[in-house]
Amino acid sequence: MLRKLLVVFCLFLWVNPFQAQKDVKKFIALSGKITSAVWPDTLGKGLNKAVLEVFAEGKKIASDTASSSGVYKIKKIPCAPSIQFVFKEGNHLPKMIDVDFTEFGNDNGASLILEMDAFLYRNNDYLGVNFLKTKPFGKGIYSMKQKGVLWDDRHYYEMKARLDAVLKAYSE
Repeated sequence: MLRKLLVVFCLFLWVNPFQAQKDVKKFIALSGKITSAVWPDTLGKGLNKAVLEVFAEGKKIASDTASSSGVYKIKKIPCAPSIQFVFKEGNHLPKMIDVDFTEFGNDNGASLILEMDAFLYRNNDYLGVNFLKTKPFGKGIYSMKQKGVLWDDRHYYEMKARLDAVLKAYSE
């Protein structure tokens, strides 16, 4: 009887650490700078009071307002399989970035530190830019092997070409 109790106790100690590992909350720390730009330039100064909103499953899970120099920092974004980052400011075109963090959920790390800078073009009441409100400008996927986000360059260049075509028409 004592031997069975000892075996059960040892099994409890053996299994319990693995259970605790599954329940570890994973967080993402995100920081960067949001700048204002005039097309076709991508260089500009920090965008005061620009907002970064973070969404998971359609719900806002975090947000931050940039400082006077355009710097933002969110220390603890709860990890979700898919996260959308929305950069916006009233007088500028918004920018959405979608990142798949499914592999991060399976990774042993409890936190991930990301740096993401964004530039926003001034909005001069352009027609034809509504797609920026519904389609992500950038897409990425967390890679456990690389321990970071791999960006979909093809998608970025397609979206950039689409936006450039609209803005070029206004500059001519």
